[in-house]
Amino acid sequence: MKLVTKSTDSSYLHVLKELLEANGIPAFIKGENTARVITPFIMTEPSLWIYLDEQIDEALKLVENPDYEVRNKVDMDRFHEVARNITDKPANLNKALIDLGFTMGLILLAMLVLIKLLQWMLN
Repeated sequence: MKLVTKSTDSSYLHVLKELLEANGIPAFIKGENTARVITPFIMTEPSLWIYLDEQIDEALKLVENPDYEVRNKVDMDRFHEVARNITDKPANLNKALIDLGFTMGLILLAMLVLIKLLQWMLN
């Protein structure tokens, strides 16, 4: 994911998002619901992001010139279908997260054993 632009005007970001997606560049707006949250440490501002890093140059050109012809287009219907399948089947995501946790646990256990072995060898 790559940042395209930030703006306090969320309607402007929605127009840009529609422009990008109409030209085959999947995009999303981040921080729109937290834009008015102000804390002593953080002030958030809505931002427009694209999903595919390799489309950033064309996205920026398109934002600058709405007549720009995008060459690396994505089939938006197919993109949204795949995205729906991922979000509609949380079991796949859950399995991936469980596998990741298990792998990290094994790595940490191996590191602990290695540290203990090195301590024993040095004493």
